[in-house]
Amino acid sequence: MSEHRVTPEQVDFYNGEKVELIGVITETDVRRNKAKYSVEVDEIMTPEGAIGQSRLRGTVLISLNKYPLYDYGDRVKIVGELSEPGEFDGFNYGNYLSRYGIYCVMYYPYIEVLETGQGNFFWHRMSWLQNKFLGQINRLFPEPHASFEAGLLVGARKGIPEDLMEQFNITGLTHIIAISGYNITIIIVFVMWMLSGLPRRLGFVVAIAAIVLFTLFVGASPAVVRASIMGILGLIALNYGRQNNIHLTVLWSAAFMVGWNPKILWWDVGFQLSFAAVLGLIYVAPMFDKYAKKLPQAFGVREAIQMTLSAQVMALPIIIFNFERLSLIAPLANLFVIFAIPPAMMFGFVGVLFSFIFHPLGLIPAYMAWGILSYIIKVIEITAAIPYASVNLPGMKIWMMFGYYGVLILGLYLYHKKETGFRKQEIADS
Repeated sequence: MSEHRVTPEQVDFYNGEKVELIGVITETDVRRNKAKYSVEVDEIMTPEGAIGQSRLRGTVLISLNKYPLYDYGDRVKIVGELSEPGEFDGFNYGNYLSRYGIYCVMYYPYIEVLETGQGNFFWHRMSWLQNKFLGQINRLFPEPHASFEAGLLVGARKGIPEDLMEQFNITGLTHIIAISGYNITIIIVFVMWMLSGLPRRLGFVVAIAAIVLFTLFVGASPAVVRASIMGILGLIALNYGRQNNIHLTVLWSAAFMVGWNPKILWWDVGFQLSFAAVLGLIYVAPMFDKYAKKLPQAFGVREAIQMTLSAQVMALPIIIFNFERLSLIAPLANLFVIFAIPPAMMFGFVGVLFSFIFHPLGLIPAYMAWGILSYIIKVIEITAAIPYASVNLPGMKIWMMFGYYGVLILGLYLYHKKETGFRKQEIADS
């Protein structure tokens, strides 16, 4: 039912033709040296004639130079050639964009602003607020710290230099600069701590409201929505005493996401990795319990190693199949940086808020965040330079992936059956 069918009323029907489009910018993606804009098209002029608003549907992704900048809600005229998203180095760009309902692109077309302030009023204000927030981050921090902090707080990693981004990939730490369940958990803990003096139910409601507002603020992308649903379901489970049924929480979260957009089940690697990691924490982590007890508890070392290994075991074939690379240094790199993420987020966020009131006031917490960010960047640089920190593993097939999971599931079943037998024996002996 979700499969896209091309008709004359769809913009991508005209792929390969030079056309004139009129539409509204619905999403902006400004990077270091270029910009991309999603344009909801409502008029198209083809060599055969014009098609108007009543019939036409579709979104076009246009790529432009970074300047001049355009904003959400700008109504624009675009002249250029529509193209079908291609495949680059084995990466199917068309499948990737199909998750967002985009089936055609334009590269460096002529563009002219016809009106401003169009589109949805709420999203227009949220886009304005996010731009102001990112602007304050750029005022407080130098690069690459500014882009790093923006990645931690709102998932925007557009200004991070390519060499540093490559080091994030080598060390397996890209998850810390994308909004994930980890970031949502930090927000929940922070809000609940702030409201610790209030009744538990009220704190619960406020925490959910904070997650929803945060989701809207950062743009409600599929990755953020996924993490937010997980956070809200987790809160509900904790509040109503259902934390033992965490596997049901994961299942409901997956059902909501796939029901909303079925294409993420196959084309969204982030979706696959997120749920594989969560399943790893639930089912694989207990297998490391007796080994983890030998590790020190200071600074969360034990939990960091156990969680990282558990997530890696479950996500391993997905990582290799999609990226043809495996970070061997990831457990060590995570160990050295994971404890520094919450204070980097907290001091950065407080610094931005204070800077809105009085800019010099925001510099004090910003300096503290800058120091923490500098430490994380240095750890990433050092660990990425270690020989064989990351190895290339091309050629994984689908049957290998399913074979791996078949063996893993059998192993987990036997392990948990054995543990259940031990527990029953202990109860009988007592």
